[in-house]
Amino acid sequence: MKNGQKVILNIGTHGDERIGLKVARIIEKIRIKSGKLTVNIANPRAFKLNKRFIDEDLNRAFPGKKNGNYEEQRAYKLLPLIKSADIVIDIHSTTSELRDALIVTKLNNKIKEYVYIISPKYLLVMNATKKTVLISHAKIGLAFEYGKDNDPKVAEKIIDGIKSLLVHIGMIEKLKKNETKIKPSFFDVYKSVPKPKGAILDKKIKNYTLVKKNQIYAFIKNKKIKAAEDFYPILFGNKNYKNIFGFAGKKLFVSNTSIM
Repeated sequence: MKNGQKVILNIGTHGDERIGLKVARIIEKIRIKSGKLTVNIANPRAFKLNKRFIDEDLNRAFPGKKNGNYEEQRAYKLLPLIKSADIVIDIHSTTSELRDALIVTKLNNKIKEYVYIISPKYLLVMNATKKTVLISHAKIGLAFEYGKDNDPKVAEKIIDGIKSLLVHIGMIEKLKKNETKIKPSFFDVYKSVPKPKGAILDKKIKNYTLVKKNQIYAFIKNKKIKAAEDFYPILFGNKNYKNIFGFAGKKLFVSNTSIM
């Protein structure tokens, strides 16, 4: 192995999200000039069956259990691999209207540097679930959640973001195409928003659009559900999760003065 960083491209954390395989097939064809890039299928049994999970959501099962259910055992087995890498890139898709979001569980200067290189539209610091998700156990963990599984433009954007990062860390040759960088909007995702049985979101509620205190955001039969505080809906939808609508976020104002 040449000197350089160890990067894991993780796919199939959720077995029914196939976009990671499309991304991996392209990235694996690139000549690596320094370091090591490894593709890992996190949940192979669920991936083979095209199911989200077998017993429980793998991305809520970390750090795992040696003698737990299937996903807990997978998390336990994956933990040393995740910790061994310099960077872990985790690929996801979403059924919500959320697009172009990069997710992290911590935000330091090195991670900010990489965020600006990848240039997502949104950066989500996922504090609501950070102890149980795969990337939280990486030295640097970056999860792409850019859109729907069957959208080729989503896969293309993810591939471009990964290539930009690999160029930046000296793993691959510089890209020939011109790149347009944008400044992401940063959000602290600080808690989940419960979904009572039978509740349905108000159609006016949109991801990243402020919900104000006392605003109606959902209904259950004839009852209105009002916001207890101002928050930004993140990963919101009626079908994204079983027991929650999604997450509540607040804007972060992040300086890029330390970004190279």
